[in-house]
Amino acid sequence: MNPEEPVKQPVDNPVQNNQPPTPTPSPATPSAPEVQVDTEHIEENQLNTKLFKAGQTGKFIAIIIATVASVFLMFNYVAGITVVDGKSMRPTLKTGDVLIVWKLPKTIAAVTGSQYLPSRSHVVIVTEPNDPKVQLVKRVIALPNEKVDVKNGKTFVYTKDNPSGFSPDDKPYGAKLPKLEIPFQVSVDAGQVFVMGDNRNSGGSIDSRSSVGAIPSKHIVGEVWLRIYPFSRFRTL
Repeated sequence: MNPEEPVKQPVDNPVQNNQPPTPTPSPATPSAPEVQVDTEHIEENQLNTKLFKAGQTGKFIAIIIATVASVFLMFNYVAGITVVDGKSMRPTLKTGDVLIVWKLPKTIAAVTGSQYLPSRSHVVIVTEPNDPKVQLVKRVIALPNEKVDVKNGKTFVYTKDNPSGFSPDDKPYGAKLPKLEIPFQVSVDAGQVFVMGDNRNSGGSIDSRSSVGAIPSKHIVGEVWLRIYPFSRFRTL
């Protein structure tokens, strides 16, 4: 051994042939789970939604039809509204007064096949026999098989129960009526009523004293029940 020659130290883990280190494999990326679409239930839910919407639309249409039908039946067979036009019922009623007409008794009579007759002294709506398109508002003075006699400025009615006669206007409304100027007599036939306007002045009312004559019961629309306008004169009649 040459004392001048350095001693070579052993080298741990020498890199041989300059080869790169073997890479460590990375963990495998998990694949996404497979999603299954339940098309059967989706289609079923869509169908149920359409059926629900169709059902709601059907209900809405049914409500509209029922409402229209109810209004039609109400105003044609139970009660109606009419507006006064003219002076024939002054001072009780004036032009523009809005009235509720009670038709139910007339409807019941028609259904049962009986004759409808309003109460004496009540205000009624009638269709003019000579022109059914025209409606008149009048007061019932006499009923079938009675006699009417206008004399001394007043109206008298003769019946089997009152052969001496009585005044149908002996009520609160009668205190405001003008005196009748023209004498008049007539007998009321079966199935008819004699009506007059409260404006008893000559030419003040077209009623049973004139060409209209006695009114057949079938031409009676109903009894006036209530004046709803003007509000300051709201009251039953």
